Amino acid sequence: MDKVRILNLKIPARHGVYEFEKDKDSIFELDVEMHADLSIAGQTDDLKDTINYNEAVSIITDIFMQKDYHLIEAVGQTICKKLLADFKIQKVVIKIRKPHAPIMANLDTVEVELVREK
Repeated sequence: MDKVRILNLKIPARHGVYEFEKDKDSIFELDVEMHADLSIAGQTDDLKDTINYNEAVSIITDIFMQKDYHLIEAVGQTICKKLLADFKIQKVVIKIRKPHAPIMANLDTVEVELVREK
């Protein structure tokens, strides 16, 4: 299956369980992989025959910023549902990283990965 990937999209938001996480924006990092048959686009060279990643980024950003979620799993689920509904894709994989996760550990980031299919 062909894929369109959006890698390391940085979006400011206030997602988190704790009240102090909602006091100011923190930067989250997202990777989104959309699985679709891109063979027609390869033949026609026409944007209407592929996944418009500019539109996908707008959808992802709008959902991510529109409300404060407690869990990044929940915002990820909302994004997956919308992408599957709006685009001719069979599967979406989203990774959301929270490098500023409020845990006492020596680590680079915390990440969740969701895989959803039609």
